[in-house]
Amino acid sequence: MASTFFGLTIAYTGLQAAQTSINVTSHNLANINTAGYTKESASTKAGEALRAYASYGTLGAGVIVDAINQTRDSYYDEKYRNNNTNYGEYSVKYSYMSQIENYLNEFTLKGYSSEYENFFAALNQLDLTPSDTSAKNQFINNAKSLTDYFNTLSTNLRNVQIDANNEVKDAVQQINSLAQNIASLNKQINQIQANYGNANDLKDQRNALIDDLSKLVNITVNETDMGNNLTNMQITINGNSLVDGYNYHTLETVSRDEPRNASDAAGLYDLQWENGQAFDIYSDSLGGQLKALIDLRDGCNGEIEKHATTTDANGNEVYERDADGNILTDTQSQVDNNTQYKGVPYYQSQLNQFIQIFAASVNEILNKGVTSDGSASGIPLFVTKDNTRALSATNVTINQDLIDNADLLATKYNKSDGEANVDLIVDLINTKDAKIFDGGTGSFFLESIVSDMSIDANKATNFTKNYTNLQTTIQNQRLSIMGVDTDEEAMDLVKFQQAYNLSSKMMTVMNQLYDRLINNTGV
Repeated sequence: MASTFFGLTIAYTGLQAAQTSINVTSHNLANINTAGYTKESASTKAGEALRAYASYGTLGAGVIVDAINQTRDSYYDEKYRNNNTNYGEYSVKYSYMSQIENYLNEFTLKGYSSEYENFFAALNQLDLTPSDTSAKNQFINNAKSLTDYFNTLSTNLRNVQIDANNEVKDAVQQINSLAQNIASLNKQINQIQANYGNANDLKDQRNALIDDLSKLVNITVNETDMGNNLTNMQITINGNSLVDGYNYHTLETVSRDEPRNASDAAGLYDLQWENGQAFDIYSDSLGGQLKALIDLRDGCNGEIEKHATTTDANGNEVYERDADGNILTDTQSQVDNNTQYKGVPYYQSQLNQFIQIFAASVNEILNKGVTSDGSASGIPLFVTKDNTRALSATNVTINQDLIDNADLLATKYNKSDGEANVDLIVDLINTKDAKIFDGGTGSFFLESIVSDMSIDANKATNFTKNYTNLQTTIQNQRLSIMGVDTDEEAMDLVKFQQAYNLSSKMMTVMNQLYDRLINNTGV
């Protein structure tokens, strides 16, 4: 049989349930502006019925708050993180391609196209007065301006590559830190959940960290039930475990012994796991900011730029050189273990290719000629800087002998020709329209570099906008479920207040009954 005070107990459970619901509502409202917070609600169920040994069988025992649940949908979490990975990748590409676009902006800057035109404008002037020292000086100075511009442009691109490489290291450090914190939270959450406690706020912290991680790299998240209110969370990258329950793995950066591409900066990083296992930075499944940085730093359009080699008469492999003895570079297709993106190495290789072809065509003509007074043979205009042998956009410069004495510039082919003979100069001028740059002219080749850059820059811009809009849409969908709504909480507050008042009223009624029963019976 139920206790005489059973009704008071029932009212008390209602009072407790309403108080708990009000506290949860208060917690929601307090965190209405907290990033990553998930709306909570008190889950209630009827208390276990009491056997009354009467015709009605059992009596209800009030209400029990059995859990504080989070209102969250893993479907939207996955959508958000997948989009966040894409957003992270293209936002970084947008940032870096904007820098490259500024360096290669031929529309608002007097860039290499202008320098290239100035070179031939000076040649046209020299064609009018081939023996004039001042005209030769003007031509040599314009050539020097051209090489200086390519030197500066190549250096700027290399600085972009170095910046991206430093960010690769920063990204790895962030990934390791997030993995450590997630593993720590996994342990804290299970310690609380093992005692049937409420670890919702810690779960919010963990979800926020996973969101941050998804921006850095493409991840797969899997949480399995281990029983006893415990779960095991696993996070993988490229099929390799990053976090497994309470354990986590870290990535390490290892400087390359040799540059991957001929024009690469020294000491670029490869990645590996802390146990020495290789990490495939060119995997198709890699994404996020890390992929963008790798693409920009290493991307050479599926190729690798190497110092060109050939086989000598003895069958030995030796560097391929031009007529002046300068080592040349060449691109080799490498589909595997590579990225198809057109990053810094691609633009470096294009600039190198232009310089090598252009320098070789100009030097070949000048080497065949003699000075205007016929006293000396022609010497090359374009050479490499001191202590370098590879002809590239970084190392190309003007022959110091010509800078010191412009009259050493060849202007005719034969000693017997008069000083006014311009056949050699005309041949130099004709190199402008010669289709020696992959079947096109020099101007067309330079314009194609700008075109490639513009396409990739516009793609990065458009994709960044698209994924930003998607991020907003998906986040709004996610917040419609997990977010705290002021109106909903206000309605809940009124509802739970009414429940609390009614339970209080019930206790008042029961108190009056017990007062009559205990104090006034028999009076």
